[in-house]
Amino acid sequence: MDGRGKSQSRVTWNIQKEIHHCLRSYFTIAVSKNFFATPHKLPHHEKRCFWGVDVAFNRVDEERVRLAGPDRAAAEWVLRNGGAIKWTTTSNRLDDYNMLPTTQFENYKLEEIDLSGTDVIGLGFEHLKDLHHLKKIKLHGVKTMGDDGLSHLPYVANTLTTLEISQCPMVTEKGLEHLVLLKKLKTLVLYDLIEVRDMDAAVAKLGQKMPGLNIIKDEH
Repeated sequence: MDGRGKSQSRVTWNIQKEIHHCLRSYFTIAVSKNFFATPHKLPHHEKRCFWGVDVAFNRVDEERVRLAGPDRAAAEWVLRNGGAIKWTTTSNRLDDYNMLPTTQFENYKLEEIDLSGTDVIGLGFEHLKDLHHLKKIKLHGVKTMGDDGLSHLPYVANTLTTLEISQCPMVTEKGLEHLVLLKKLKTLVLYDLIEVRDMDAAVAKLGQKMPGLNIIKDEH
């Protein structure tokens, strides 16, 4: 093997070692935290060892949607990432994956989703498709979601009445433009969006296109 071949081989070996280390670190953390027995969100710096983990936690499983229904699949996505939900049939929130119903999935419809403090990415918001009872979404402190996540909100345009987007550092004015398609929206909470350069202008623009919408610009 010539010098060039040896150099390429050495680089390939170093990459393989790095991947192996990353995978081993992730599974060590997972086992130590009983991750596989009880689904829950790992701390941000641990779970995000490699981007593939985020994709796995957020990608829509079309077969699961077919078998369990879109509401159940979306609920699993939210809880798998450390969020909370509320069904239409109860006033209580659910934040424990292991407390999801085990039968009669078709009787449980999502009314509220709270993704505050989770590591969801835009890809995951494809789970909103075919949700016909969702009235409220809370996105507070979601540091990993950008404008692409908001682009999926029109999936629930016919039912969503309350939306909060706060302390989401990747959201820009461009993302907020998607909100004008939410024709049933009555209350919108917006604050601490550092990439929205002119919040007053963005709010004014939304107000013009969505008369009657109550826009709250402070924590409440």
